[in-house]
Amino acid sequence: MKKRITLFFCAFMVVMGVLILRIAKISSEGISQSAAATQSRRTFELYETRAGIFDRNLEPLVNRNLERRLLVFPDILDISVIGDFFDRDFLAEVFSKKEPSVLDLGGKIVEGAGIYNFSFPKRYSEKTLAPHIIGYMNGGKGAFGIEKSFENFLSENGGKATVSYYADGMGKLLSGEEISFDSEKVFEKSGVVLTLDSKIQEITEKALLEGTEKGAAVVMNVKNGEVLASASVPAFEPQNVAEYLSSENSPFVNRAFSAYSVGSTWKLVVAAAALESGVPPEKTFVCEGKTEVDGRVYKCHWENGHGEIDMEKALEISCNPYFINLALEIGGEKILETAKNLGFGSPSDFGEGFSSSGGNLPAKGELYSGTVLASFAFGQGKLLATPIQLAALSSAIANGGKAVTPKIVLGTYDKGGNFSETPEYSLNPVMSAKTAKIIKEMMINVVENGSGTNGKPEKGGAGGKTASAQTGQFDENGEEIIHAWFVGFYPSENPEFAVAVFAEGMESGGDFAAPVFKKICDGIDLLNND
Repeated sequence: MKKRITLFFCAFMVVMGVLILRIAKISSEGISQSAAATQSRRTFELYETRAGIFDRNLEPLVNRNLERRLLVFPDILDISVIGDFFDRDFLAEVFSKKEPSVLDLGGKIVEGAGIYNFSFPKRYSEKTLAPHIIGYMNGGKGAFGIEKSFENFLSENGGKATVSYYADGMGKLLSGEEISFDSEKVFEKSGVVLTLDSKIQEITEKALLEGTEKGAAVVMNVKNGEVLASASVPAFEPQNVAEYLSSENSPFVNRAFSAYSVGSTWKLVVAAAALESGVPPEKTFVCEGKTEVDGRVYKCHWENGHGEIDMEKALEISCNPYFINLALEIGGEKILETAKNLGFGSPSDFGEGFSSSGGNLPAKGELYSGTVLASFAFGQGKLLATPIQLAALSSAIANGGKAVTPKIVLGTYDKGGNFSETPEYSLNPVMSAKTAKIIKEMMINVVENGSGTNGKPEKGGAGGKTASAQTGQFDENGEEIIHAWFVGFYPSENPEFAVAVFAEGMESGGDFAAPVFKKICDGIDLLNND
């Protein structure tokens, strides 16, 4: 009987032990499942980037530099490391959050529990090239220039960076778990590709700043109208736009795209119209220091007159009476037609909402007036044009007589690496190769022997035309404001570059605009020989 009782007790204890172990296992699994249910992998966005803006060689014009930031996890943060950098209220806000925070320590690198250093692209550098072309942003969106014109493309083809980590049900980083930084895989060159050459742009900006406080300069490829540089001063810094809102001299005005009185540079258009009308370059006129049209006297800058001169000499010394007589002979309609074919009077469009001024031409009917035509002959009256348009004029003369369409955007790369090219515009013959060659040689003579000698480069030679354009506007002292111009091409043989320089209120094209032209050409020469 005792054996049976003993065997039953042993069997009972075995069964009870198995049950206890089973219950313990079930309980343990339940606790694990409950704990797992309160844990999750979380993702926190560090930053977003816009697609880039590049020069023609895919050199970045934005996103060129990196900025440092701190990613902190407040639940395990070592406050002693950053406590001296922030006030108490700000730190209290950071510690109240259930997710990480990004802090700015001005680029400082610090180490400590719950602190991770990372870098992200800074949109604008301290010295951003071509700010009037690049533009700027406001409230995370493009507000001016390429940034505004290509807003949708730039925002849709950017990227973002995130950090992933495991957190408990309270959102706290789990101890011992690693975090991972991830950047969205985007084509590294996604963005807008411009025709600008950043090295030529830098040369142009430097030369312009050294020559004038207010003005513009444009460098253009004579063969296709691609703008290699476009500078305007004064300029602004895109990262500190607010600082320039009350600045004098209108730093947000893109003077390269704005229209002004152009003065004697217009004589190039009149010469082209005359030659195309059959007037020979040998045609002479006796300048007596003034000429009268419909009772109005127009004076030459040389009071005693230049005597008998031909077209080349008239352009060399910029004789107004000669070109007034020339315009009266061929009529205003022919000059107007030539001007329109060269692009004057029409804006240049570079993207949605991004274009230059079209300037202003007198109406055909107005040119039946002798006095209106006389003023038109030497670039005065209602005539207004932009540096972009005058660079295109010089291009047509330098390339053998074909009008170019100014271009600033080559195309776009999307984030998949697909390139969409901006349409090419065919060249428009506006003057014969013979006419273009004659004017080209006249412009070379201006630089070699005439009013443009200050624009002669150290090497390669050049052709050009100066202007001191009256504006009909007066300063606080009652003095008329005169704009200085130099328009030309470089080098003199087989020209590659057309350059237009505008110096606002600087009076003499030969004294102020021509030296800027020279510095640009000399800089390009050094660049090509590096």
